[in-house]
Amino acid sequence: MAKPGFSWPICHEAKAGKPGYEPYEECPAGMTAVSSRTDGDRSFLGRDDKDQCTKTVNQCSNRAAFRTQFGDKRENERKGVTIRQINQNNDNDVFNRDNGCMVQITQPRPRRADPYYFDIPNDKGIKKRAWFNLND
Repeated sequence: MAKPGFSWPICHEAKAGKPGYEPYEECPAGMTAVSSRTDGDRSFLGRDDKDQCTKTVNQCSNRAAFRTQFGDKRENERKGVTIRQINQNNDNDVFNRDNGCMVQITQPRPRRADPYYFDIPNDKGIKKRAWFNLND
């Protein structure tokens, strides 16, 4: 976690320890968190920043639903959604029914409003996460 420009005071009595930092929310259901950076960028930054969400779908299985969700190119551009066709073209496989149907959808991962947290244990030792933001 990047230092916010000062040393964190630690309350040993609360057993909360040092604060954590998670800048991103979970990806929407069915999507997986991935990094948009190359290996060189990650090693330079010293972290694996999974800043995008992705999933692979068969756009042919329900074309109407796919068009409803992803058919507006301007809206996709506004939201940062990219759709890339996965080339499964195999000239030797005349029975491949997925040719041209599989696409990879990638979108920016939602950012947390409160990216810092403390895990604070109660009197039974069960930790509860308390989120906060330094920019308020």
